[in-house]
Amino acid sequence: MAVIQNIFKQLQFKLNMTEEIKLFKWSSKPVLEKISDLMSWNDQYGPEATIVLAAEQILELNYPAEYLRYSASQQKFKHSHPFYIENTVDDVSGFIDWVNTVFDHFEGLQEGLLGGLVVTPAVAGSMISCEYEKGKLVRVLNKGDGDDAELIVNLMDLGSIPQEISVKKNVAIRGFVTLKDPSKKAKGQTVTAAVNEVMFNDAAEDDNLVFIPNEWLTADGKYQNTSKSYQILKDNGFIVPAVHKAAQVVEALEKYQEYIETDFGFELEGCRIEVEKAETINSLIAIMEEDKLSDYQ
Repeated sequence: MAVIQNIFKQLQFKLNMTEEIKLFKWSSKPVLEKISDLMSWNDQYGPEATIVLAAEQILELNYPAEYLRYSASQQKFKHSHPFYIENTVDDVSGFIDWVNTVFDHFEGLQEGLLGGLVVTPAVAGSMISCEYEKGKLVRVLNKGDGDDAELIVNLMDLGSIPQEISVKKNVAIRGFVTLKDPSKKAKGQTVTAAVNEVMFNDAAEDDNLVFIPNEWLTADGKYQNTSKSYQILKDNGFIVPAVHKAAQVVEALEKYQEYIETDFGFELEGCRIEVEKAETINSLIAIMEEDKLSDYQ
């Protein structure tokens, strides 16, 4: 108590926030609302601020179980590899036209284009990373600043995040947590805000949350984004609604256009044309370099 009293004195004479701390300690607010206040102070003043340290000690003394959850959520982890954001493809029809020029160049699929299309959905929500070691889920992290992240305890038992997978290497499976039914969020609230509200609230029901993966990384940082790797995710219980295999890339894109506004209603964010021959890769790079005006490189 002496430590807290000393902090109160610092608040009184330096920050003049004694009343806020008193309210934090004595108000009849539910503890989750108090934690929300504490996290706001953390964002506003920083983790070393006197008001934050005082509130954390009060939380620890009076609500030990909730403090452990709060502490875990504030724990910093290093992402094995910083997050990478793809360029956005807004004009699906324009992209189809561009892909057609590629097919004209290669005369169809004869020179090594596999004809598989991997589509990455643009999802409103919170980006997370599910880390697996030897096939078992060990932690779920938020995106953070791209490198440092926080542990998201409440997502460790989310139904759309499998506890075990068949891939026994250490992998990070990344994607978005979004809402199954956006109409259930509060009026005027963004999907991301609604997701975060549930993610950081122990008492909130998470049955409207769903995780949509869009990439995985192996321990050496190699991205696995082929249609084969997406099929592996699907086989392991992940929800992967935005991957198409077709005889031609254009056919897959046209199917994707029909897919928009159905199910999750995702928009196209990025996609890859899979290639199986080295000479095809070099030729594809050459045609992309020639087309300097294209937005789809």
